[in-house]
Amino acid sequence: MGATGKTLMAGRRDLLKAMAAGVVAAATAKGPVSARSPEAGHAAVQALIDGYVAGGKVPGAIVGLMQPGRFRPRWLTAGRTLFEGGRPVSPDTLWRIYSMTKPITGIAVMQMVADGRLALDTPIADIMPEFRAMRVLTDPETSLESRPATRPIRVRHLLTHTAGFGYTISGDGPLEREYRRLGLLPMSSRLLMQKGDAEAPDLRTYMERLATLPLRTEPGAAWRYSVALDVAGAMLERLTGESLDRLLERQIFRPLGMADTVFALRPAQMERLAGLYAWRDPRTMKPLERPVLIDGPEKSEWAAQPRMLAGGAGLISSAENYARFAQMLLNEGMFEGRRLLAPGHARMAMTNQTEGGVLSAAGEGHASGGRVTLFDPEPGKTGDPAGLWGWGGAAGTLFHVDRVRGCAVVLMLQSFGDDDGPSPEALRRALGGTG
Repeated sequence: MGATGKTLMAGRRDLLKAMAAGVVAAATAKGPVSARSPEAGHAAVQALIDGYVAGGKVPGAIVGLMQPGRFRPRWLTAGRTLFEGGRPVSPDTLWRIYSMTKPITGIAVMQMVADGRLALDTPIADIMPEFRAMRVLTDPETSLESRPATRPIRVRHLLTHTAGFGYTISGDGPLEREYRRLGLLPMSSRLLMQKGDAEAPDLRTYMERLATLPLRTEPGAAWRYSVALDVAGAMLERLTGESLDRLLERQIFRPLGMADTVFALRPAQMERLAGLYAWRDPRTMKPLERPVLIDGPEKSEWAAQPRMLAGGAGLISSAENYARFAQMLLNEGMFEGRRLLAPGHARMAMTNQTEGGVLSAAGEGHASGGRVTLFDPEPGKTGDPAGLWGWGGAAGTLFHVDRVRGCAVVLMLQSFGDDDGPSPEALRRALGGTG
Protein backbone atom coordinates (compact mmCIF):
# COMPACT_ATOMS: atom_id res chain seq x y z
CA MET A 1 0.00 0.00 0.00
CA GLY A 2 1.36 3.43 -0.94
CA ALA A 3 1.45 6.70 0.97
CA THR A 4 -2.31 7.18 0.69
CA GLY A 5 -2.97 3.73 2.11
CA LYS A 6 -0.58 4.29 4.99
CA THR A 7 -2.28 7.60 5.77
CA LEU A 8 -5.65 5.85 5.87
CA MET A 9 -4.31 3.16 8.20
CA ALA A 10 -2.77 5.76 10.52
CA GLY A 11 -5.98 7.77 10.54
CA ARG A 12 -8.04 4.67 11.39
CA ARG A 13 -5.75 3.81 14.29
CA ASP A 14 -6.04 7.37 15.64
CA LEU A 15 -9.82 7.21 15.29
CA LEU A 16 -10.04 3.89 17.10
CA LYS A 17 -7.80 5.09 19.89
CA ALA A 18 -9.89 8.20 20.35
CA MET A 19 -13.09 6.19 20.31
CA ALA A 20 -11.73 3.79 22.91
CA ALA A 21 -10.84 6.68 25.18
CA GLY A 22 -14.16 8.43 24.74
CA VAL A 23 -16.43 5.45 25.20
CA VAL A 24 -14.68 4.50 28.44
CA ALA A 25 -15.21 8.03 29.71
CA ALA A 26 -18.85 7.98 28.63
CA ALA A 27 -19.44 4.62 30.23
CA THR A 28 -17.83 5.50 33.54
CA ALA A 29 -17.99 9.26 33.98
CA LYS A 30 -20.29 8.94 37.02
CA GLY A 31 -19.37 5.50 38.25
CA PRO A 32 -20.50 2.13 36.88
CA VAL A 33 -22.76 2.24 33.84
CA SER A 34 -26.38 1.46 34.64
CA ALA A 35 -28.62 -0.13 32.03
CA ARG A 36 -31.63 1.11 34.00
CA SER A 37 -30.79 4.81 34.39
CA PRO A 38 -29.47 6.52 31.21
CA GLU A 39 -26.60 8.93 31.83
CA ALA A 40 -25.29 11.93 29.95
CA GLY A 41 -22.59 9.75 28.45
CA HIS A 42 -25.19 7.46 26.91
CA ALA A 43 -27.08 10.43 25.50
CA ALA A 44 -23.86 11.79 23.99
CA VAL A 45 -23.05 8.45 22.36
CA GLN A 46 -26.59 8.23 20.98
CA ALA A 47 -26.35 11.76 19.62
CA LEU A 48 -23.01 10.94 18.04
CA ILE A 49 -24.17 7.88 16.12
CA ASP A 50 -27.42 9.64 15.21
CA GLY A 51 -25.24 12.41 13.77
CA TYR A 52 -23.21 9.93 11.73
CA VAL A 53 -26.43 8.68 10.16
CA ALA A 54 -28.03 12.11 9.67
CA GLY A 55 -24.82 13.40 8.09
CA GLY A 56 -24.69 10.54 5.60
CA LYS A 57 -21.43 9.17 6.97
CA VAL A 58 -22.81 5.67 7.59
CA PRO A 59 -26.29 4.22 7.13
CA GLY A 60 -26.31 2.81 10.65
CA ALA A 61 -24.32 2.05 13.79
CA ILE A 62 -24.68 0.36 17.17
CA VAL A 63 -22.92 0.60 20.53
CA GLY A 64 -23.19 -1.97 23.32
CA LEU A 65 -22.14 -1.28 26.92
CA MET A 66 -21.62 -4.09 29.43
CA GLN A 67 -20.98 -4.35 33.18
CA PRO A 68 -19.40 -7.27 35.06
CA GLY A 69 -21.70 -10.17 35.89
CA ARG A 70 -24.76 -11.21 33.91
CA PHE A 71 -25.01 -10.54 30.18
CA ARG A 72 -27.34 -7.55 30.07
CA PRO A 73 -25.95 -5.12 27.47
CA ARG A 74 -27.21 -1.56 27.10
CA TRP A 75 -27.78 -1.02 23.35
CA LEU A 76 -27.64 2.33 21.55
CA THR A 77 -28.62 2.11 17.89
CA ALA A 78 -29.05 4.41 14.91
CA GLY A 79 -30.07 4.06 11.27
CA ARG A 80 -30.35 1.14 8.89
CA THR A 81 -28.12 -1.47 7.30
CA LEU A 82 -28.11 0.26 3.88
CA PHE A 83 -28.36 3.86 2.71
CA GLU A 84 -31.24 2.83 0.48
CA GLY A 85 -33.51 0.19 1.95
CA GLY A 86 -32.11 -2.39 4.29
CA ARG A 87 -33.32 -3.07 7.82
CA PRO A 88 -33.10 -1.07 11.07
CA VAL A 89 -29.79 -1.70 12.80
CA SER A 90 -30.19 -4.07 15.73
CA PRO A 91 -27.97 -6.18 17.99
CA ASP A 92 -28.22 -9.07 15.48
CA THR A 93 -27.16 -7.02 12.43
CA LEU A 94 -24.06 -8.61 10.89
CA TRP A 95 -20.81 -6.71 10.34
CA ARG A 96 -17.40 -7.41 8.84
CA ILE A 97 -15.18 -7.17 11.88
CA TYR A 98 -11.84 -7.55 10.06
CA SER A 99 -9.03 -7.19 12.63
CA MET A 100 -11.38 -7.70 15.57
CA THR A 101 -10.87 -11.33 14.53
CA LYS A 102 -7.37 -11.08 16.03
CA PRO A 103 -8.37 -11.04 19.73
CA ILE A 104 -10.63 -14.05 19.16
CA THR A 105 -7.71 -16.00 17.70
CA GLY A 106 -5.49 -14.70 20.50
CA ILE A 107 -7.88 -15.93 23.19
CA ALA A 108 -8.07 -19.33 21.48
CA VAL A 109 -4.28 -19.51 21.79
CA MET A 110 -4.50 -18.53 25.47
CA GLN A 111 -6.96 -21.38 26.03
CA MET A 112 -4.24 -23.73 24.75
CA VAL A 113 -1.80 -22.10 27.17
CA ALA A 114 -4.28 -22.67 29.99
CA ASP A 115 -4.63 -26.33 28.97
CA GLY A 116 -0.85 -26.81 29.04
CA ARG A 117 -0.58 -27.53 25.31
CA LEU A 118 1.40 -24.34 24.69
CA ALA A 119 3.42 -21.82 26.70
CA LEU A 120 3.94 -18.19 25.80
CA ASP A 121 7.61 -18.96 25.23
CA THR A 122 7.11 -22.11 23.13
CA PRO A 123 9.06 -21.72 19.84
CA ILE A 124 6.50 -21.92 17.05
CA ALA A 125 8.94 -24.12 15.08
CA ASP A 126 8.10 -26.87 17.58
CA ILE A 127 4.65 -26.94 15.93
CA MET A 128 5.50 -25.55 12.48
CA PRO A 129 9.05 -26.67 11.56
CA GLU A 130 9.16 -24.47 8.45
CA PHE A 131 9.80 -21.48 10.75
CA ARG A 132 12.90 -23.01 12.37
CA ALA A 133 15.66 -21.27 10.35
CA MET A 134 14.38 -17.73 9.79
CA ARG A 135 16.38 -14.84 8.42
CA VAL A 136 16.13 -11.10 9.16
CA LEU A 137 16.36 -8.23 6.67
CA THR A 138 19.47 -6.09 6.94
CA ASP A 139 17.79 -3.01 5.38
CA PRO A 140 14.01 -3.48 5.20
CA GLU A 141 13.37 -0.27 3.27
CA THR A 142 15.67 -0.98 0.34
CA SER A 143 16.31 -4.68 -0.24
CA LEU A 144 15.63 -8.30 0.64
CA GLU A 145 19.21 -8.95 1.76
CA SER A 146 19.18 -10.82 5.04
CA ARG A 147 21.15 -12.50 7.81
CA PRO A 148 20.27 -15.48 10.04
CA ALA A 149 17.93 -14.67 12.93
CA THR A 150 19.52 -15.03 16.35
CA ARG A 151 16.28 -15.79 18.22
CA PRO A 152 13.36 -18.14 17.54
CA ILE A 153 9.82 -16.91 16.99
CA ARG A 154 7.83 -17.71 20.13
CA VAL A 155 4.10 -17.90 20.77
CA ARG A 156 4.13 -14.56 22.62
CA HIS A 157 5.61 -12.90 19.53
CA LEU A 158 2.59 -13.97 17.48
CA LEU A 159 0.18 -12.61 20.08
CA THR A 160 1.96 -9.23 20.24
CA HIS A 161 2.98 -8.50 16.62
CA THR A 162 6.64 -8.76 17.62
CA ALA A 163 7.52 -11.85 15.55
CA GLY A 164 9.07 -9.72 12.80
CA PHE A 165 6.51 -10.44 10.06
CA GLY A 166 5.17 -7.78 7.71
CA TYR A 167 1.69 -6.82 6.47
CA THR A 168 0.60 -5.52 3.10
CA ILE A 169 -1.60 -2.90 4.78
CA SER A 170 1.20 -1.42 6.91
CA GLY A 171 4.12 -1.00 4.56
CA ASP A 172 5.25 -0.80 0.95
CA GLY A 173 8.85 -1.96 1.05
CA PRO A 174 10.52 -4.86 -0.75
CA LEU A 175 9.19 -7.38 1.78
CA GLU A 176 5.59 -6.20 1.49
CA ARG A 177 5.84 -6.36 -2.31
CA GLU A 178 6.96 -9.98 -2.01
CA TYR A 179 3.98 -10.65 0.26
CA ARG A 180 1.67 -9.31 -2.47
CA ARG A 181 3.41 -11.31 -5.19
CA LEU A 182 2.95 -14.51 -3.18
CA GLY A 183 -0.62 -13.77 -2.08
CA LEU A 184 0.30 -13.26 1.58
CA LEU A 185 -2.63 -10.89 2.07
CA PRO A 186 -4.69 -10.10 5.18
CA MET A 187 -7.48 -12.39 3.96
CA SER A 188 -9.04 -14.03 0.89
CA SER A 189 -11.41 -11.15 0.09
CA ARG A 190 -10.82 -9.40 -3.23
CA LEU A 191 -11.97 -6.14 -1.63
CA LEU A 192 -8.49 -5.55 -0.18
CA MET A 193 -6.53 -6.65 -3.26
CA GLN A 194 -4.54 -4.22 -5.39
CA LYS A 195 -3.44 -4.58 -8.99
CA GLY A 196 -0.74 -7.23 -9.23
CA ASP A 197 -1.62 -8.98 -5.97
CA ALA A 198 -1.79 -12.77 -6.12
CA GLU A 199 -4.82 -14.38 -4.48
CA ALA A 200 -4.37 -15.63 -0.94
CA PRO A 201 -3.77 -19.40 -0.81
CA ASP A 202 -5.04 -21.86 1.78
CA LEU A 203 -3.58 -21.48 5.26
CA ARG A 204 -1.00 -24.27 4.99
CA THR A 205 0.36 -22.99 1.66
CA TYR A 206 0.34 -19.47 3.07
CA MET A 207 2.63 -20.59 5.91
CA GLU A 208 4.95 -22.48 3.58
CA ARG A 209 5.40 -19.38 1.45
CA LEU A 210 5.72 -17.03 4.42
CA ALA A 211 8.49 -19.14 5.96
CA THR A 212 10.63 -18.69 2.83
CA LEU A 213 10.77 -14.90 3.33
CA PRO A 214 12.95 -13.00 5.79
CA LEU A 215 11.58 -11.20 8.84
CA ARG A 216 11.57 -7.42 9.09
CA THR A 217 13.03 -7.45 12.59
CA GLU A 218 14.54 -9.89 15.06
CA PRO A 219 11.77 -11.78 16.93
CA GLY A 220 10.78 -9.94 20.09
CA ALA A 221 12.74 -6.80 19.26
CA ALA A 222 10.04 -4.45 17.96
CA TRP A 223 6.30 -4.09 17.46
CA ARG A 224 5.01 -4.03 13.89
CA TYR A 225 1.45 -4.73 12.76
CA SER A 226 1.58 -7.98 10.82
CA VAL A 227 0.19 -11.35 9.75
CA ALA A 228 1.21 -12.78 13.15
CA LEU A 229 -2.35 -13.71 14.18
CA ASP A 230 -2.83 -15.52 10.86
CA VAL A 231 0.25 -17.53 11.79
CA ALA A 232 -1.30 -18.11 15.21
CA GLY A 233 -4.43 -19.47 13.53
CA ALA A 234 -2.33 -21.83 11.42
CA MET A 235 -0.44 -22.90 14.53
CA LEU A 236 -3.74 -23.80 16.21
CA GLU A 237 -4.72 -25.89 13.20
CA ARG A 238 -1.40 -27.71 13.25
CA LEU A 239 -1.54 -28.24 17.04
CA THR A 240 -5.06 -29.65 17.14
CA GLY A 241 -5.58 -31.18 13.69
CA GLU A 242 -8.79 -29.15 13.35
CA SER A 243 -9.55 -26.41 10.85
CA LEU A 244 -9.57 -22.94 12.41
CA ASP A 245 -13.30 -22.42 11.89
CA ARG A 246 -14.16 -25.68 13.67
CA LEU A 247 -11.70 -25.02 16.47
CA LEU A 248 -13.11 -21.55 17.17
CA GLU A 249 -16.63 -22.95 17.04
CA ARG A 250 -15.76 -25.62 19.61
CA GLN A 251 -13.66 -23.50 21.96
CA ILE A 252 -15.36 -20.09 21.85
CA PHE A 253 -18.42 -19.64 19.64
CA ARG A 254 -20.55 -22.56 20.82
CA PRO A 255 -19.87 -22.07 24.56
CA LEU A 256 -20.69 -18.35 24.26
CA GLY A 257 -23.70 -18.76 21.97
CA MET A 258 -22.01 -16.85 19.12
CA ALA A 259 -23.92 -18.54 16.29
CA ASP A 260 -23.59 -15.49 14.02
CA THR A 261 -19.78 -15.29 14.14
CA VAL A 262 -18.54 -17.04 11.00
CA PHE A 263 -16.01 -17.02 8.17
CA ALA A 264 -18.79 -17.59 5.60
CA LEU A 265 -22.42 -16.52 5.83
CA ARG A 266 -25.29 -18.98 5.58
CA PRO A 267 -28.08 -17.99 3.15
CA ALA A 268 -30.49 -17.27 6.02
CA GLN A 269 -28.02 -14.73 7.48
CA MET A 270 -27.55 -12.64 4.34
CA GLU A 271 -30.49 -10.26 4.84
CA ARG A 272 -29.03 -9.13 8.18
CA LEU A 273 -25.66 -8.15 6.65
CA ALA A 274 -24.89 -4.42 6.81
CA GLY A 275 -23.63 -2.76 3.66
CA LEU A 276 -19.94 -1.86 3.43
CA TYR A 277 -19.37 1.55 1.88
CA ALA A 278 -16.14 3.03 0.54
CA TRP A 279 -15.37 6.74 0.35
CA ARG A 280 -12.50 6.09 -2.07
CA ASP A 281 -12.38 4.49 -5.49
CA PRO A 282 -11.10 0.96 -4.75
CA ARG A 283 -9.02 1.02 -7.95
CA THR A 284 -7.39 4.44 -7.66
CA MET A 285 -7.87 5.29 -3.94
CA LYS A 286 -9.09 8.76 -5.02
CA PRO A 287 -11.75 10.32 -2.77
CA LEU A 288 -15.38 10.06 -3.85
CA GLU A 289 -18.10 12.66 -3.32
CA ARG A 290 -20.54 9.96 -2.26
CA PRO A 291 -19.79 6.55 -0.77
CA VAL A 292 -20.23 3.47 -2.94
CA LEU A 293 -21.51 0.10 -1.78
CA ILE A 294 -18.70 -2.43 -2.25
CA ASP A 295 -20.17 -5.39 -0.37
CA GLY A 296 -23.73 -6.01 0.75
CA PRO A 297 -26.52 -8.51 1.36
CA GLU A 298 -27.29 -8.93 -2.35
CA LYS A 299 -23.69 -9.72 -3.30
CA SER A 300 -21.05 -10.42 -0.69
CA GLU A 301 -17.56 -11.84 -0.57
CA TRP A 302 -18.64 -13.62 2.63
CA ALA A 303 -21.32 -15.68 0.83
CA ALA A 304 -18.79 -18.43 0.07
CA GLN A 305 -16.23 -20.27 2.18
CA PRO A 306 -12.87 -18.49 1.88
CA ARG A 307 -9.81 -20.34 0.69
CA MET A 308 -7.86 -18.87 3.60
CA LEU A 309 -9.31 -18.95 7.11
CA ALA A 310 -7.78 -15.68 8.26
CA GLY A 311 -7.26 -15.63 12.02
CA GLY A 312 -6.28 -12.00 11.66
CA ALA A 313 -9.18 -10.53 9.69
CA GLY A 314 -11.68 -13.04 8.33
CA LEU A 315 -14.76 -13.05 10.57
CA ILE A 316 -18.29 -11.70 10.36
CA SER A 317 -20.07 -11.06 13.66
CA SER A 318 -22.94 -9.20 15.27
CA ALA A 319 -22.73 -6.66 18.08
CA GLU A 320 -24.68 -9.10 20.24
CA ASN A 321 -22.23 -11.93 19.55
CA TYR A 322 -19.10 -9.88 20.05
CA ALA A 323 -20.55 -8.42 23.25
CA ARG A 324 -20.72 -11.98 24.59
CA PHE A 325 -17.00 -12.39 23.91
CA ALA A 326 -16.24 -9.06 25.61
CA GLN A 327 -18.49 -9.93 28.56
CA MET A 328 -16.65 -13.21 29.11
CA LEU A 329 -13.35 -11.38 29.30
CA LEU A 330 -14.75 -8.62 31.51
CA ASN A 331 -15.84 -11.47 33.82
CA GLU A 332 -12.29 -12.89 33.73
CA GLY A 333 -13.18 -15.99 31.74
CA MET A 334 -16.76 -16.64 32.92
CA PHE A 335 -19.95 -16.27 30.88
CA GLU A 336 -23.39 -17.03 32.31
CA GLY A 337 -22.07 -19.72 34.64
CA ARG A 338 -19.76 -21.32 32.09
CA ARG A 339 -15.99 -20.90 32.40
CA LEU A 340 -13.89 -20.57 29.23
CA LEU A 341 -10.67 -19.45 30.93
CA ALA A 342 -9.44 -19.61 34.50
CA PRO A 343 -9.31 -16.11 36.06
CA GLY A 344 -5.51 -16.07 36.11
CA HIS A 345 -5.24 -16.97 32.44
CA ALA A 346 -7.95 -14.46 31.53
CA ARG A 347 -5.97 -11.74 33.27
CA MET A 348 -2.78 -12.97 31.59
CA ALA A 349 -4.54 -12.76 28.21
CA MET A 350 -5.20 -9.04 28.76
CA THR A 351 -1.87 -8.16 30.38
CA ASN A 352 1.09 -6.94 28.34
CA GLN A 353 2.97 -9.87 26.77
CA THR A 354 5.75 -8.02 24.91
CA GLU A 355 9.37 -8.48 25.96
CA GLY A 356 12.00 -6.07 27.19
CA GLY A 357 10.00 -2.86 27.29
CA VAL A 358 8.82 -3.12 23.67
CA LEU A 359 5.82 -0.81 23.13
CA SER A 360 3.35 -0.73 20.27
CA ALA A 361 2.83 3.02 20.79
CA ALA A 362 3.49 5.54 23.54
CA GLY A 363 2.11 4.03 26.72
CA GLU A 364 0.82 0.89 24.99
CA GLY A 365 1.77 -2.77 25.06
CA HIS A 366 0.08 -5.71 23.35
CA ALA A 367 -1.47 -9.01 24.39
CA SER A 368 -3.51 -11.76 22.73
CA GLY A 369 -4.11 -9.74 19.58
CA GLY A 370 -5.16 -6.52 21.33
CA ARG A 371 -3.55 -3.36 22.64
CA VAL A 372 -3.02 -2.86 26.37
CA THR A 373 -2.81 0.59 27.95
CA LEU A 374 0.23 0.63 30.24
CA PHE A 375 0.15 4.32 31.13
CA ASP A 376 -1.30 7.51 29.71
CA PRO A 377 1.53 9.44 27.99
CA GLU A 378 -0.60 12.60 28.06
CA PRO A 379 -2.49 12.51 31.37
CA GLY A 380 -6.02 13.83 31.12
CA LYS A 381 -6.15 13.79 27.33
CA THR A 382 -6.94 10.22 26.27
CA GLY A 383 -8.72 9.01 29.38
CA ASP A 384 -7.38 5.48 28.92
CA PRO A 385 -6.79 3.75 32.27
CA ALA A 386 -3.95 1.30 32.71
CA GLY A 387 -5.12 -2.19 31.81
CA LEU A 388 -7.59 -1.23 29.08
CA TRP A 389 -7.47 -4.01 26.45
CA GLY A 390 -9.09 -4.20 23.04
CA TRP A 391 -8.78 -3.65 19.29
CA GLY A 392 -10.64 -2.42 16.21
CA GLY A 393 -11.40 -3.41 12.64
CA ALA A 394 -10.63 -1.82 9.27
CA ALA A 395 -14.25 -0.82 8.59
CA GLY A 396 -14.67 1.12 11.84
CA THR A 397 -15.63 -1.57 14.37
CA LEU A 398 -14.20 -1.35 17.89
CA PHE A 399 -14.24 -3.09 21.24
CA HIS A 400 -12.45 -2.89 24.55
CA VAL A 401 -12.55 -4.36 28.03
CA ASP A 402 -11.85 -2.11 31.03
CA ARG A 403 -11.51 -4.24 34.14
CA VAL A 404 -10.41 -1.27 36.26
CA ARG A 405 -13.56 0.74 35.70
CA GLY A 406 -15.77 -2.30 35.26
CA CYS A 407 -17.13 -1.98 31.73
CA ALA A 408 -16.80 -3.34 28.22
CA VAL A 409 -17.77 -1.65 24.95
CA VAL A 410 -18.56 -2.87 21.43
CA LEU A 411 -19.15 -0.47 18.53
CA MET A 412 -20.16 -1.60 15.04
CA LEU A 413 -20.38 0.45 11.83
CA GLN A 414 -19.02 -0.01 8.30
CA SER A 415 -17.02 2.61 6.38
CA PHE A 416 -13.75 2.69 4.45
CA GLY A 417 -11.62 5.76 3.73
CA ASP A 418 -13.74 8.74 4.82
CA ASP A 419 -11.12 11.43 5.47
CA ASP A 420 -13.87 13.93 6.35
CA GLY A 421 -15.58 11.60 8.77
CA PRO A 422 -15.78 11.95 12.55
CA SER A 423 -12.67 13.51 14.07
CA PRO A 424 -10.93 12.14 17.15
CA GLU A 425 -11.60 15.44 18.93
CA ALA A 426 -15.35 15.23 18.25
CA LEU A 427 -15.38 11.66 19.48
CA ARG A 428 -13.61 12.59 22.70
CA ARG A 429 -16.10 15.38 23.35
CA ALA A 430 -19.22 13.39 22.52
CA LEU A 431 -18.20 10.07 24.03
CA GLY A 432 -16.84 11.85 27.06
CA GLY A 433 -20.34 12.96 27.86
CA THR A 434 -19.53 16.66 27.31
CA GLY A 435 -21.62 16.80 24.13
